[in-house]
Amino acid sequence: MIRAQNKITKYLLEKGKISNERYAELEKEAKKLGIGIDTLLERKNFVSEEEIAKAKSEIFSIPYTDLYGITVDRTLLKILPKEISETYQMVAFGKEGNDLKVALTDPSNFKAQEAVEFIAHSNNLGVKYFVSTPSAIKNVLAQYSGLAAEVEEALGVAEKKFAPLIRPGRVWEETEKLEKVSKVAPITKLVSSILKYAVDNSASDVHIEPFGDKTRVRYRIDGILRTRAVLPGYLHPAIISRIKVMANLKLDETRIPQDGRIKMMISGRKIDMRVATFPLLGKEKVVLRILDPTKRIFDLESLGFSGKGLDSIKKNLSRPHGMILATGPTGCGKTTTLYAALKILNKEGVNIVTLEDPIEYSIDGVNQSQVKPEIGYTFASGIRSIVRQDPNVIMVGEIRDNETAELAVHAALTGHIVLSTLHTNDAFGAIPRLIDMKIEPFLIASTLNLVIAQRLVRKICPHCKEETEINEPLEKEIEENLKDIPNFDLEKYRDKKTGRLKFYHGKGCSHCNYEGYKGRTAIFETLEITEQMKKIIVSGCKIDDVKKEFKRQGMIEMIKNGYIKALNGETTIEEVLRVARE
Repeated sequence: MIRAQNKITKYLLEKGKISNERYAELEKEAKKLGIGIDTLLERKNFVSEEEIAKAKSEIFSIPYTDLYGITVDRTLLKILPKEISETYQMVAFGKEGNDLKVALTDPSNFKAQEAVEFIAHSNNLGVKYFVSTPSAIKNVLAQYSGLAAEVEEALGVAEKKFAPLIRPGRVWEETEKLEKVSKVAPITKLVSSILKYAVDNSASDVHIEPFGDKTRVRYRIDGILRTRAVLPGYLHPAIISRIKVMANLKLDETRIPQDGRIKMMISGRKIDMRVATFPLLGKEKVVLRILDPTKRIFDLESLGFSGKGLDSIKKNLSRPHGMILATGPTGCGKTTTLYAALKILNKEGVNIVTLEDPIEYSIDGVNQSQVKPEIGYTFASGIRSIVRQDPNVIMVGEIRDNETAELAVHAALTGHIVLSTLHTNDAFGAIPRLIDMKIEPFLIASTLNLVIAQRLVRKICPHCKEETEINEPLEKEIEENLKDIPNFDLEKYRDKKTGRLKFYHGKGCSHCNYEGYKGRTAIFETLEITEQMKKIIVSGCKIDDVKKEFKRQGMIEMIKNGYIKALNGETTIEEVLRVARE
């Protein structure tokens, strides 16, 4: 007979999802801890939470549903009080006829079912149960508060206000009506709520887009795009028009993209927003990039730089001239790293001039200039002007073309410190990229001092952080990668009882919107252009020679830096592997 607390693990064993050895290990540890094997299994990362949820679905004959990323109607959320949903880890997410569709993580929890059925009966509803994953349930739990509540309040009087002006399905064409509707109180309040949520939750971007017959509002927070509100579709033209009015864009122009800016006070701070509209089939989408010039400029240490790599950056910033490049994909924190470098260089006797697009943070003592390509003020033309401003340090937001690359290199060659960014996958990739931009190898060797490659990983929420384990093959791979790092003691990260490496994750809480993550940190690698590296560049950059030089420098590759941060409990292995694929 299979014990109740052993059903899921036994099922996964029979299906070949876990090995006999793993089962025996779980059984032994569960007995030692005095908990059920199934409970222990869910604490580990041996099997994905989707596999566990699907096993529960089969065992209890309750259908599985994937709720991750969906937005639940507020009227349904109100049926099950937030406290009950959090206590029993279950949510109402839909209706089927007269049945309330309820997803839960534990189908064996009969107290949860009793609570639901009592509430449903009070609302003259039946209940249809589903099994879902803890992460998906957390996603829905986060919708009980925040933006959704503000949106609901703003929409409370919207229909009455708009009754004489709009109807579902009606196409709005008259500019005067669009402008009039965009200034109606519910729309102005709704747009203000959308923007305030972005600032209060440190979102980098807001996407407002048509989504079937609805309007979807998504926010990029900690690098991940999440839906936070779904609005009636008939409000879409009014919302877009309101944003266009604020950004001083043409209301009657919907055929081509437009760019603008909004400057306003939000939550007591002066916020600058870059607005970009984009024509779709019959409607427009708008994306707002949130720029907060009042944000604190972080130092390199708090951004995640440490050890030999940090020493290398500081050493090269103290050199009298030469180029330092930060590389990586869009949104990986390159510009923030350069700002932190400028913070070190920003002294009384140093003249720093920047060319940026856009200016993301305001720095006292630094001469910051915004490029305007539409009037011919580009990075290339800007560099020509900067060298006549008697600069010691030049920061160029991005090297995008051959001309900018050539001018930046020559500025570094003529006695300036030049900081800039480049889109490459790793540190060494900057060299062939510059060669592709027609920069001679001998010039690269003469001017380039350091290349930093980086990505941003989400940090584990400190409020719900707990220990976890990863699967053995991945653990062995990590051990193999880290064993040759000089002065790195892998043994201090082992559990003395099990001999396994200790890792961490966030189980999710109200502090992190049940995501398990809060904030981001950098994983990075640095490549110094030493005398040996200069010879390698000039002689053709043979990859074997490059690898030998990496090893000689004691360079820790980006993925290895990520593994170390995971062992230190700063992030998760899953997050490191996700970001490393970018």
